[in-house]
Amino acid sequence: MNYYIINEPCGAIRANARQLMNNNWIQVVLGVALYYVLLVMVPEFFQNCVSFGAITQWNGYLQQNQTISVIAAFYQMFFSGVFVAGLCSFLLYFVRLRDINPGYIFNGFEYYLKTLLLMIVMCVFIFLWTVLLIVPGIIAAFRYSQCFYVLADDPKKGIMQCIDESRQMMTGNKMKLFLLDLSFIGWLLLSSIPMAVLMGILQPDNTISYFVIMFVGMIPVYFPIAYMQTANTIFYEMLTGHMRAADGTSHRPFNEADYYWNNGGGNGSSGNGDNGYRQTAGTPQQPQGVSQPPQGTPSMRPLEQDSWGVPTAQPAAAPAEHPAPAEQPTAPAEHPASAEQPTAPAEQPSPAEQPTKTE
Repeated sequence: MNYYIINEPCGAIRANARQLMNNNWIQVVLGVALYYVLLVMVPEFFQNCVSFGAITQWNGYLQQNQTISVIAAFYQMFFSGVFVAGLCSFLLYFVRLRDINPGYIFNGFEYYLKTLLLMIVMCVFIFLWTVLLIVPGIIAAFRYSQCFYVLADDPKKGIMQCIDESRQMMTGNKMKLFLLDLSFIGWLLLSSIPMAVLMGILQPDNTISYFVIMFVGMIPVYFPIAYMQTANTIFYEMLTGHMRAADGTSHRPFNEADYYWNNGGGNGSSGNGDNGYRQTAGTPQQPQGVSQPPQGTPSMRPLEQDSWGVPTAQPAAAPAEHPAPAEQPTAPAEHPASAEQPTAPAEQPSPAEQPTKTE
């Protein structure tokens, strides 16, 4: 599979994400919120509201006792991968087919063992790079950021194949993804203000009230998170070539002047859909006076508008108004002299009539 260097501005990727989410914000936010409730809020509930399996130990860095929930730790270990793969599946269905079904969050259970092993192997690799320094660990996190997209796109692929493909497609694109994620920091900070205000006003003194405030305060945060996840999915589609922006600066192997979908975009696997990316980028400029041919018809331009020096003043239908071959049979009728020639031999008597005249 070919992968591409993304030179497209982050603003263009965000603009396409907004256009995809137009009139679909609530459905997409519900799916993303379900993912975060299952991945973040459920462990938070076990951590703060369930005393069973809790271990209290001294944290020397914070200089205080810290409670760790064994149930929350095991939950995150065994279910993080499956829900990440489900989120990728949910977003791919939405971006490619406009199929918004929060139930797709659970698609990862169909290949649960692969999601578990992929999460373990990926975390081990990132941890080994982090042991060196923090920066190599961050770079490794972006290097393997596409693993679950690859697995959700084709669950038949193996664990190491997903990791290798993510590493290959992110070569030269890690900084672009970092800048794309960084461009959402303002929206994330702005949306977290309600939760900070609730925490400051109510000042919860027990774990249950803290959990409730956090659950309610996260609602505004789901909107920019859904926005960011949709943009990341578009980024993956551009990496794989399903969405192409080939204008000479983006996706260097191509030279079209428009955005379009390829192999599975828009209307499904047929790949003949135009699901909004064209409208954002604009269609190619056509020569003045030449209309865009409809789909399914040959791309033929009128002769007078071609580059062969045919006069443009003559209308395209002019040859049809004077069909020379059709008028040739009637042309001799306009000249009486030539019309009488075929009848002259008919006035002379035939050889059979001459003996009667001699009698």
